[in-house]
This record gives sequence, structure tokens and C-alpha cells, in this order.
Amino acid sequence: MSKDNDWYMVQIWLDTNERSQAWLSRRLEVHQVSINRWKRAGKIPTNSKLAICYITGQSYEQLFN
Repeated sequence: MSKDNDWYMVQIWLDTNERSQAWLSRRLEVHQVSINRWKRAGKIPTNSKLAICYITGQSYEQLFN
């Protein structure tokens, strides 16, 4: 995976913790299509990155650096 792919570490976290994209969309209160777009593009909006850090309990650096 590319170093510029924001989704890569999020997917690893989801797999490790046996969580689905549907779980993530419910927790973030965004549509599942948005999650799929982020995955395909490899880009996640900054405000959503911060929310993902909050709900996963991981630091920004762990997931996105």
C-alpha cells in the first residue's frame, strides 16, 4: 500500500479488532457509501480522521503517520 493511503492503518485496526466498515459508519454517523469512498480513494477527511482516532482509542500518529 502507498504511504499516502489514509485507509491502510484503519483497515488493519478494523481487521485486528474484528470490526466492520458498517460498525465504523454507525460510530461515525456517516453513510456506508462514504466509508467505501474513503477506502477506494485512500483518503479520509481530516475531521473524520480525528473522529476515527477518538472511537478507536488510537493516536493520530498511530493511524495516519
